Amino acid sequence: MSAAFELLCFNHDWQVSFCTPGATLPNLQRQLAEKVSALAQGQRMLAVDIDGVPQVAVVLRNDSHSLVVFHPDESDRALFDFIATVDIAFDILHHFITNPYEGITVVDRDAVLRYISPVHERFFGYKPGGAVGQPVHHVIENTRLQEVVRTGKAEIGQVQEMSNTSRVVNRIPITYDGEVVGAIGRVLFRTPEEVHELSRQISSLRAEVNYYETELTRLRHRTFGLDEIVGESEAILKLKSEIRKIAPLDVPVFIAGESGTGKELVAHAIHNLSRRSDKPMVVLNCGALPSTLVESELFGYDSGAFTGAKREGRAGKFEIAHRSSLFLDEVGDLPQEAQVKLLRVLEGSAFERVGSNRQRTTDFRLISATNRDLKRMIADDDYRADLYFRINGVTLTIPPLRQRREDVPILARHFITKIAARVGSTVRSITPEALTLLQGLHWPGNVRQLYHEIQRAIIFANHHELSMEDFSELYQESRTSQENAAGLGVGSGQASMKDTIGSVELNLIRDAIKRFNGNKKRVAEELGISRSYLYKRLAELDL
Repeated sequence: MSAAFELLCFNHDWQVSFCTPGATLPNLQRQLAEKVSALAQGQRMLAVDIDGVPQVAVVLRNDSHSLVVFHPDESDRALFDFIATVDIAFDILHHFITNPYEGITVVDRDAVLRYISPVHERFFGYKPGGAVGQPVHHVIENTRLQEVVRTGKAEIGQVQEMSNTSRVVNRIPITYDGEVVGAIGRVLFRTPEEVHELSRQISSLRAEVNYYETELTRLRHRTFGLDEIVGESEAILKLKSEIRKIAPLDVPVFIAGESGTGKELVAHAIHNLSRRSDKPMVVLNCGALPSTLVESELFGYDSGAFTGAKREGRAGKFEIAHRSSLFLDEVGDLPQEAQVKLLRVLEGSAFERVGSNRQRTTDFRLISATNRDLKRMIADDDYRADLYFRINGVTLTIPPLRQRREDVPILARHFITKIAARVGSTVRSITPEALTLLQGLHWPGNVRQLYHEIQRAIIFANHHELSMEDFSELYQESRTSQENAAGLGVGSGQASMKDTIGSVELNLIRDAIKRFNGNKKRVAEELGISRSYLYKRLAELDL
């Protein structure tokens, strides 16, 4: 099959005035004359089947002549069918090659430019036709069309840097009879404003997806109840007593505490002991919530409120928490505009969904928490004082783990039982020496950090009892801490692990003896050691 174009020129009487060798057949000339003469005004493309061979043609006219450029289309007839059935086929093709938002580049089998659209020429500073005939990599920065021609593999949706601008490009090889004969590159051109808006929408959607993934993980693993607050220290017993007292009272509760101390556990315990426990507590992590989601998550939205909104709309947290409890975790991370709107709801119990004018009312108990210093934030004008006093009906403070070290053995054993069952481990206990190490650490991440360290040790352990060796990395990290070093008296860094552990152990025993007024049974139980071992260590202390 020939790939050549043929030419046929008619005068105003539709007589042939010129033709190429492949256009001399009388039947072909007659049929083309009939088709061209019947073309509507402005129509410049046609498709005609001549002796079983589909032909596609472009017609150029002036007052006295009509020039027909035609070519056989014997491949899959797609182009023939398109031109034969679409009257505006020429205008559509013209749009594709002159579209101001999509630049098209055509190269031949040698990666030499054969066509470059006007928007692309202007972008690279060429006059019309000035780039044609040059190697494509001499004209277009960072192009890979020459590689597409060489490999025959398309490259779709690639990012290409051109003149300090990032563009999305598609590079597609063109084949004929199974051989690569060239390639086409398509570049997406948009105004900076449009590109920025698209980028903003993508970032917003990614933030929403990350938020909902985090929320789903949290919902899958959350636990409830006062029993989940593990510990027998004086501080924890006092906290549990306070929870029991305030839980039945329908007043706002503010939970203060460092990160990892278990603020959400306390919130669940308060709700489960309250009069609203028949409905699940609604939880919103303000720290993980993108600013673009604050209003829709709190207030909900009606149909058509914004692009991507569900057709039926959606209830917000205020609405879902009606006659239940609403726990706002990390409430100190709420942006200023959200603080104002939250205050209005707390003051009047009324709100409107995004995109709606209908006022709704809600009745919920607010429980909030943060690890941030809200008083300092108020002084710095980063947090509203009126909102702080509204959410701070009763304050519960959760002590950090370093202030209740006596709870470490209980927590450790609790976590071992819980984690081992979940991961299918054979670990069942922990040695006294390992417990001594854990009790002596500072724990900046509090109970959460302890949980993860024990989980890590269980996963990598190959025995039934956790020992010092399972926490060697944690020990090495603790040696670098100045506060820990000062507390242990190892500022020189020359003490051995054995000496350091011994020092920690003796300090814990000394403190426990004072705390329990010399009751050795209570001391042994609290430290998780045998009384015989305790007596041995007491002898070293001369106690």
